Amino acid sequence: MVEPDPYLGQWMPILDSSGLPQGLRDEGAYIPPPLRQNLVLPPATYRLAAQAEHALGRLDEAARRLASLDGLIRSTQVRDAQSSAGLSGVRVSLRQALVANLLAGQDSTKRPDLVDKVAPYMRAYGHGLRRVREGARVDAALIRQLSAIMTGRDPADVLRTEHGCLGGGRTGPYLVTAMGPHLASSMEQWSDWVAGDTGQPRIAHLAVAHYHLEVLQPFPTANGHVARVFSMLEMVRQELLRDQILPLSCWLDDEFDEYRRQIRAVVDTGRLDRWVDFFAKAIHGQALAQLELVHRLAALAGKLSKGMSPSGTAAKVVADVVAFPVINHLEIERRYGVSAKYATDVTRRLGKLGVLSNWESRRYGKIFYCKPVLKLLSLNKNTTARVRRDSLSASAASPTTESKDTER
Repeated sequence: MVEPDPYLGQWMPILDSSGLPQGLRDEGAYIPPPLRQNLVLPPATYRLAAQAEHALGRLDEAARRLASLDGLIRSTQVRDAQSSAGLSGVRVSLRQALVANLLAGQDSTKRPDLVDKVAPYMRAYGHGLRRVREGARVDAALIRQLSAIMTGRDPADVLRTEHGCLGGGRTGPYLVTAMGPHLASSMEQWSDWVAGDTGQPRIAHLAVAHYHLEVLQPFPTANGHVARVFSMLEMVRQELLRDQILPLSCWLDDEFDEYRRQIRAVVDTGRLDRWVDFFAKAIHGQALAQLELVHRLAALAGKLSKGMSPSGTAAKVVADVVAFPVINHLEIERRYGVSAKYATDVTRRLGKLGVLSNWESRRYGKIFYCKPVLKLLSLNKNTTARVRRDSLSASAASPTTESKDTER
């Protein structure tokens, strides 16, 4: 067995350590070592990376066969945005996040309380994907732009000028990250390493780059969001996926405690192979779960549209809401070129068939959602964060009113 070389960083004294646990004050602030060109990992790690790549390929091909790929991409982005909002302490249900995206796409002034919670992340995803499709590297410059979009800061003034902390919340911080001039140079070295050929499988390359960005923690806030978006964009740039169809943030939410333990283990031991193992297994499992979701959505589309004319508007609406389960009359009018009266007739028919349900019981400006699809997205045990999943199960056992907007 290949014995990995340790990947150990440096520790700097913390001058102002007020508010930090004693153990972290004594330890100091961490600076990761430069990324290596000659990284050697065990054969078992390379096998796990290959399995993850294969699973992503299967997912990518299956998604192409879905009737509404664009809807799947949008719903995946919304799920990631919902998780990122939660990482910042902003609670928004999946249904609320989907509604927010629908309204934002129509330049609606309704429900700014919802739109503002997810729109910054959706704008960041859109900007990043456009730049990657234009041939841009996922480098320090693009990462700065994404951080600025998500936080509202000036891209030229986003690098951290104080010590940072990884962790917090109920379990507290688990690592202090150092400030200083190394941040700019380290980000440039990271950029070159990400874009270069290190001789590693793409998943292993991505795993190491994700870890390094996490422990560099280059920005004052939103570093966790940035690492998530980077990994998504790099999968597209490296052609592991053609679109954002893997809800990586959902896995990170589900495995958040283990994710933190694995990062801290690399800091303490210098062993990257175990982190790459963890990351590859996660990508593999998440890809298979999403693949199963795609198959279930396709089967549900056939069931819900049974007996409908394939060329009719009702069948087209079913195909679209199976991938993106929120719609309104304006969306139907614009997308299918029908009148407001016809759009109303379609939603009334689909409501009677149990395909669409009315959100918030509005009389005007109605928004509809497809409950069977929302249930698949929300309660799929491998693609939804465990805490959210448990709360949904509890709410299913104890019915609540629609106005509380709990997914059921």
